[in-house]
Amino acid sequence: MRAFITLLFAGAVLTLTGCATSYKPGVYQSGQVQQAMKVKLATVIEVREVDIATPASGSGAAAGSATGAVLGTSINSRGGIVAGIAGAVVGGVAGTVAEKAVNAKKGVEILYQIDGSADMMAVVQEQDENPIQVGDRIRIMEGSFATRAVKIPKV
Repeated sequence: MRAFITLLFAGAVLTLTGCATSYKPGVYQSGQVQQAMKVKLATVIEVREVDIATPASGSGAAAGSATGAVLGTSINSRGGIVAGIAGAVVGGVAGTVAEKAVNAKKGVEILYQIDGSADMMAVVQEQDENPIQVGDRIRIMEGSFATRAVKIPKV
């Protein structure tokens, strides 16, 4: 029973870590709401796929260690403590790997040229449902903590 509760807890922690920050252009974090943003018009020069790596929070390692320790100590023998320690180590590593896999995101690097400027700029964000492509017209939304590219619909 103790192992079942620990596994349930570990699953909940890993599920919550998967609900981390979204980097989609249509998703605003609560701190970005009701904040003024500079808006610039631009043309897309290049788009390439990238991986967005999120730092590990440690919750995967903690959940994995707890699960491994409980499962290891549930062995009814003299080696239960040793098995518990080994289970904690192996579980911690497995939890870290699982957390990274759950939080990994695919994104795009968008190289663009602001209207009236010779400068080229780039922004990285998650791919939107309406993908940005070379030649598209975009709005660059620059806030205090984030910049996003939003495709301008063709009329």
